[in-house]
This record gives sequence, structure tokens and C-alpha cells, in this order.
Amino acid sequence: MTESQTSVPWVPAAPRPLQLRPSLLTLLHTLLDNSIAAYPQEAYDEFVLSGRVLMLRSVTINDPDGVKHVLVDNAANYAKTSLARKLVEPVLGKGILTSEGPVWRRQRRIMSPAFDRRSILSYTPLVTEEAEETARRWGMRGSSQIDVGKEMMWTTFAIISRTMFSTDSRNLADPLASAIARYQGRIRLADMLGLPDWFPFPWRGRAWTARRALARFDAAVADLITKRMTSRDGAPKDLLTRLIEARDEETGDGMTADEVRDQVVTIFFAGHETTSLALTWSWYLLSQHAAAEAKLHAELGAVLAGRTPRHEDLAALPYTRMVIEEAMRLYPPAHTLSREALADDEVAGHRVRKGTMVVIVPWVIHRHRRLWERPQHFEPERFSLERSAGRPRFAYIPFGAGPRICIGAAFAMTEAMLILATLAQRYRLRLAPVQIVEPQALLTLRPRHGIKMIVETR
Repeated sequence: MTESQTSVPWVPAAPRPLQLRPSLLTLLHTLLDNSIAAYPQEAYDEFVLSGRVLMLRSVTINDPDGVKHVLVDNAANYAKTSLARKLVEPVLGKGILTSEGPVWRRQRRIMSPAFDRRSILSYTPLVTEEAEETARRWGMRGSSQIDVGKEMMWTTFAIISRTMFSTDSRNLADPLASAIARYQGRIRLADMLGLPDWFPFPWRGRAWTARRALARFDAAVADLITKRMTSRDGAPKDLLTRLIEARDEETGDGMTADEVRDQVVTIFFAGHETTSLALTWSWYLLSQHAAAEAKLHAELGAVLAGRTPRHEDLAALPYTRMVIEEAMRLYPPAHTLSREALADDEVAGHRVRKGTMVVIVPWVIHRHRRLWERPQHFEPERFSLERSAGRPRFAYIPFGAGPRICIGAAFAMTEAMLILATLAQRYRLRLAPVQIVEPQALLTLRPRHGIKMIVETR
């Protein structure tokens, strides 16, 4: 039902906050199944919440100044938690998302040029080519039903393959998606408790599960790396070549094949996942909000008049950007950030002891009632210059913040705007009937059952 069909404002899908303090077992199972469902009502009203899970002290920081302190001002005192690394490393290895200290800084230096403004400008034609290919595919189907999440995943996977690795690896999109889904589905209560990797099956720990799930994808990545390593003459100056040619400033050593693999898999996963999810949730929200959809169409018509968007058009598409920003407010793909305090500290007036797990939850912060007006509602206009002027900078952190802010944030926003502008000029997506839309927070914030939509030509 759209907003125009009812006088009651439409509220996007979200799990109901816990009303009563659950038992420890219930809490742990909820965290394992859908972590955003584990937050009580008070989390959306308070700026700091302290707690304990078994022997682990935790503090949840929703205060923007506190977020800034942890992620920016005193970031050196807050490392990624061992639990977060244990859950992600079996899939991504020791890439830029999981490494720390000097190793991470070296990786960031090597990879940064692939995401600077000049590189992003050079990627624009490839992005729009893949968006046009998606438009062509939809046109051939007519008014058919699609899983919009899968459609956006295929599009962004093809883009990351071509821009970062100069290869057409779209055939690997499904194997990667199914592998990640299988791995996430096998994360167990023992993992959440921080028990050893092998518990309770010595022969079947997280690493074994990940290797088995990713076998096909890893084989293709290994073949890609081997071919580039053995044939460097005339190789494109893309991210893969940079990784292979990088040398340590002190030792002169290059990366091993395993190290290159970890970076490649990380970029394949993180490089397409954030954008595809932002677009998936954008389509869902637009389908339920006729007024916002009309404003988007009006802007695209006035600026582009049916032609393919270019990079220089993006500045003239502020509402398109607002739609995506609001989608990432309501459904941040990176829904939770966790850090471990390396020394005693004080955050937002609260003492934080060494070893405490500090949790920063964009899902909660973006819906906090002391930070946002009508936080449960879809209102792209809240990101206009006028309404954004008085908002605390760290009340909105879809890409994180500080030294570890997502390296591909600017590219992801550019890519999302170009894809949405290309497709929304030609098509309108309608939510298919008889389905449950439910956000599920595992490694990322995905729709648990997918989102089925009907493609309509405009």
C-alpha cells in the first residue's frame, strides 16, 4: 500500500525493539539470527548503554560526540574486536577490512589510488555501460517479476570486476553470493560466544566452512591472480596490478599470492555489497512512497531528458542523492561497528575500561529519537542542505568514520547515483504482493527473504 492510498504514514520494515529484558539464551539466539532485533526500546532514546554478555563488558555509544571520540579523536585506542575478525577472516582473510596497525596502513596506501577522484571519473563509462545492460535485460523481460537484490548484485559485481580487475567476472556473482549466504547461515552460537574455531566439531570449524563454501570462487580468483602475475607486459594499471607490483618500503618485498587473494576477495565482496544493498533498499522505499518517486522522476527528466547520465550530471541530481542517503539511513548496509578498548578511557562522560567492547550501531544511531525527527519515516528531504545544516556530523555514518572510513565511499555513492538515474528513467518497480520484507543483520544488512518486485516500463 502506498502513501497515497492511506492517510496513515507508511513506516518501512523493521524488527520490533525488545520490550522486556530477555534471558541470556534468547538474547544470544537473537544476536545470531538478526543482531538489530536485539536492541531494546531504550537504545533509541539513550546515548550510552552499558551491559555485559557473560564475561564480556560492552558499551553501546549512540552519542555523536562519543562516536567521533572512538572512531576519530582517539581511534588508536580502539581496535577491531577479535570476535569481529574471527567471524570475517575465514572469508576475507587478512585484507584491508580485517588487518590492523602497520599492515592495514600499508594496504590502505596501496589501494587508495584506485578510489581517488581521477580513478572514479575513469570508471563512470563502465558503470553506465553495466547499468544500461541491466536496463536492456529488464526491457527484454517486459512486466516481469524480479528479485531486485539479485539484480543489483549482478550489476554492481560486474562493475567491480571491470573497474578494479579489468575482467568480466559476472559469472562469479552467484557463486560468491551463495557462498557468503551459506557461511553466514552456519555461524553458530559458539562463534558468538568467542569459543574456539573448532568447537564443538574439531574437524569442521569456521575456516573449513569458509573454504568449502568459497572453493569455486577462490579457484577463479587464484586463476585471475596467476594469469596477471605471469603476464605483466601490457597489463592494465588497475587495482590488481597495483597489488601485485606493490613493494614494502623497508624490505622491498611484494605481496604473496595469498595476500593478494585476500585483498581481491575483500574488494569483490565489499566493493559490490554496499552499493547493491543501498540500491535494493532504495527501490523498495521508492515503491512504497509515490511522492518521493515522483520527485525523483521529475528531477531525472529535467536534467537528463532520457539520456545516459555522466559524472558531471551528478551535481545537478541532488534529490537522487538524497534518496540513496535516506535509504542508507534507514537500512545501513554496514549496520554495526565494534571496537575493543586498548586502554582505559572516557567516552561521552562514561568510563570505558581496557578490554571493553565498544559498539557503534548505525542502525540505531540513524533511528535515534534524539537525533532525528520522525526517524522511522522515509523522508529524502531530510538530507537537503537546509535540513542537514544543524545535524551533528556523526549522527549519520553509513560508511563508518575516521581513519577506517570505507575506502570506496565516494565510488559507491557515485556508482549508486549513476545506476539509479539510468534505470529509474525507464522503469518503475512495484513491490510484488504476498511477501514479507524483513531486514536481517548478519555480516551486512540484507532482506532476509529477498525483495520481489514487478518491473514496469515508464
